[in-house]
Amino acid sequence: MVRIALLLFLTSQAAAHGYIKTFTLDGTDHEGFGNWNPSPSPSAIGWPFTTPDEGPELDPASPDMICRRGATPAANHGTVTAGSTILIHWTSADPVLSPEGWAHSGPTLTYLAPCHGSCAEVDKSTLRWTKIQETGLVSGPANSEGIWASDVLRANGGVIEATVPPDIAPGNYVVRSEIIALHRSHLGEPEFYPQCGNIEVLGDGHDTLAGRGVRAQELYSALLHWRRNENG
Repeated sequence: MVRIALLLFLTSQAAAHGYIKTFTLDGTDHEGFGNWNPSPSPSAIGWPFTTPDEGPELDPASPDMICRRGATPAANHGTVTAGSTILIHWTSADPVLSPEGWAHSGPTLTYLAPCHGSCAEVDKSTLRWTKIQETGLVSGPANSEGIWASDVLRANGGVIEATVPPDIAPGNYVVRSEIIALHRSHLGEPEFYPQCGNIEVLGDGHDTLAGRGVRAQELYSALLHWRRNENG
């Protein structure tokens, strides 16, 4: 799966950075966050971050893996019905190279974490993430000749689709979308692009995700173990 692919991908290709432009919840668009926009909409649900040029996080053990470097909770949230599909619209920071897609090959993943209260005031270090979407290598070899989730993303106009579990309990959650670029993973240096937004789930489910989920810094323990072994 994704962890194996991180170590098998052996090719390089052009670079581009990116961010979430919008989250579409029950048909309504909610602004994400990009450093290009110093004055996001007051109703934006994307967590602000300070990563230069919308670039990657490189250390999977860093707190910046939670929602990107210097990320702080958004003041607002959007509502979505349990069982519905969230559309997460990524776009590139390089409008010439990749206006509505992704120049890197690699997986896409989406997680949810309950806030146990207001997500606008949550301590991000307490968030525990449960995966609700993952697409890696779709077909072909695990290199640039293969078809990856990023190719599906590009064909989809930059959109990742993630279904909210139908039995999830109503309440406040952070949704964390992530793209992993594998063009440097042959050096043990995959690039991680996480970004977050606040949502309120509506419905009558009972699954609170209690006792499940992991910290963002623990999502890629296999890679950390491999790095430690390589470095002696």
